[in-house]
Amino acid sequence: MNSQTMLLADLLAVFKKSKLLIFLTVLIGGGTAYYLSQYVVEPTYEASTQVLIVPKQEVGSNIVDSTQISSSLSLINTYRVIMRSPAILNEVKTQVPNAPTDISEILLVESEEESQVINIVVSHSDPVVATDIANVITEVFANEIPDLMNIDNVRVLSVAEVPAFPVSPNMLIYTAIGVVLGFVVGSVLALVRYTFDKRVRDEKEAEQLLSLPVIGNIPVIEKRDMAAKRSKQEPVTEVNPSVKGDEKHVSSAKDTRQSS
Repeated sequence: MNSQTMLLADLLAVFKKSKLLIFLTVLIGGGTAYYLSQYVVEPTYEASTQVLIVPKQEVGSNIVDSTQISSSLSLINTYRVIMRSPAILNEVKTQVPNAPTDISEILLVESEEESQVINIVVSHSDPVVATDIANVITEVFANEIPDLMNIDNVRVLSVAEVPAFPVSPNMLIYTAIGVVLGFVVGSVLALVRYTFDKRVRDEKEAEQLLSLPVIGNIPVIEKRDMAAKRSKQEPVTEVNPSVKGDEKHVSSAKDTRQSS
């Protein structure tokens, strides 16, 4: 337990010493992700419609039993395949000139379990094109089913409206991922730098490396501190202009005595 606590404390100390590096990598990661989500990644819009598969009723009867509902549910998977078939999508490409070549790549057809409702979702970079494709698929499917299946049991529940906002990319999620990646990269760089730095940083590390007690230490003295201390110790000498000549005469006399 103590070793784990020491390891955690050492890691926190490393991160604390490298906080500027980690901050810069977090800033770069978050800023890059934000820029990509706003100006580089192409936005995607979704338009969706819903169709209802109604049970087939007997002629002259308004009663729907469980057998008819089960029969409608069994057709759901078949209808989902028909929606993605060339019989439907080729007609959609004819009616929507801006539709992509392979509509099935941007088309999602799904239904909830034990539900008679089918959701048609179209994703595209152009919200108008996505809306047109979703609505045309629903319309063509509803019109073609009576001829394909000899049964008219498809009703349109809702039509697609032009989406105002894209579903992706999500700026907040992208930025959060960038921040997390930046933190991870900064932490790894800090640990790598700490691992390959062989200098003894403090007394505690010296004790651990040498297994000897520390008796004393020599503080680090900066050059600017020495210069400031030297300037304070030097005396200030004032020179009187009126005695300059006498000083020169005395000094010259001293020099003559010394030479003799």
